[in-house]
Amino acid sequence: MFDLDGTLAKSKSSLDKEMAGLMRELLRKRYVAVASGGAFTQFKAQFLSELPGNSNFRNLFLFPTNCASGYYYNTKRRFYRAYNHLLTKHEAKQIVQTFATVFSELGYVQPKKTYGPVLENRGSQVTFSALGQKAPLRLKQRWDPKQKKRLKMRKLLKKYLPNFEVSIGGTTSIDVTKKGVNKTLCVKKLKERLGIGKKQMLYVGDALFKGGNDYIMRSTGIACVPVSGPEGTKKLIRKLIQTALRPTTARIIRH
Repeated sequence: MFDLDGTLAKSKSSLDKEMAGLMRELLRKRYVAVASGGAFTQFKAQFLSELPGNSNFRNLFLFPTNCASGYYYNTKRRFYRAYNHLLTKHEAKQIVQTFATVFSELGYVQPKKTYGPVLENRGSQVTFSALGQKAPLRLKQRWDPKQKKRLKMRKLLKKYLPNFEVSIGGTTSIDVTKKGVNKTLCVKKLKERLGIGKKQMLYVGDALFKGGNDYIMRSTGIACVPVSGPEGTKKLIRKLIQTALRPTTARIIRH
């Protein structure tokens, strides 16, 4: 299982050709899942569209909006939505209003220039993107590199939204989903779908540190391997392909 932004690709950027080729080879040998806060449209543009057409898509499982929905490949050679934990109109409105309350309480001033929606209802998730969904990566990387701004926001959001999941995502985002809907849900869904146990699973992410948006995956008990970006992920995938190691030996790869 892989995170997307910062792990397989740079934030809101497409897979490069080398990563796409490595993913194709890995899909020949393993089941592969991608779990991220982005919407399915982002998955298609950023990830799926870059994979070679001869990839083994039957081995690929996609979990957008922090696993609030899941997409599997079927016999008609397309990805279909297997489940979806949609927010009600009332819940989405409540979340948006709470963001406004938190901004006011913290004295947060929105940047003068933004690029696309700052608050977006993705159906199963409401996402705050400080500079907008389409902001240039160089600007996003400078806005909150140590997550200090978002950690303050998240603390208040969790206080006012105790019945929701609030997580920090990407470089400038905060995601809010239904209670119990977070990245760990993919572990349960894959176990049901494939009949495999936790010892056969491996998660790879760039934010597995405490406070990072991948950190919650450590609570599942599966092997977790931290990477510092796509280049680190490529090295890991090459080793998995070349040696055909079991996921449970991931700690060897880490070193």
